Amino acid sequence: MEEKRILVIEDEVIVAYDLKEFLEGQGYSVQLAHDVPTAIDAIKSFQPHLCICDVQLGPGPNGIDFMKNARSINPDLEVIYATAFSHSMLVDAARETGALNYIVKPWNDDQIRVSINLAFDFINRKQENKELSQLSSAEYRIVELIAQQKSSKEIAELLFLSEKTIRNHRHNIARKLGLDGQKNSLLKWAMTNIR
Repeated sequence: MEEKRILVIEDEVIVAYDLKEFLEGQGYSVQLAHDVPTAIDAIKSFQPHLCICDVQLGPGPNGIDFMKNARSINPDLEVIYATAFSHSMLVDAARETGALNYIVKPWNDDQIRVSINLAFDFINRKQENKELSQLSSAEYRIVELIAQQKSSKEIAELLFLSEKTIRNHRHNIARKLGLDGQKNSLLKWAMTNIR
């Protein structure tokens, strides 16, 4: 990937421009949007790989609503939420959109730098491996843990999900990857394909 494009969706103008300046200093191509309609237009014209999105964007749709719509335009778009709100209902809603990270303000430059580096590592791996590109970021995280030989119960505890939810994810992942129903086929695939 030559140019790494990031869309920053932030309604606080000073915060948005500070983040843009920092990211451009790191070598990223950055575009700003201060509301959902502008952000939707940017998805179409700028075609970002990653969004850094505030959750609360003033009146109207919030950042989580935006991501649900944005994925219908670009299913490969990834998101990191950066917000002042850490209420568990918001975090759960963000998790359902397959967020790569959820950073609570005030953040520091290192948090942003590390989160974006990890995000682009994931995006690059998805582009290199067509099978991985079928998986959501949440599914990919589960496959990483499977590759570490974690049980469904251990994965559930690490991700704060139920064991039944993890079993459902495992079934869906195996189906997406076209794996047969043989015992440990997903474990074998994960250990072979995940670095």
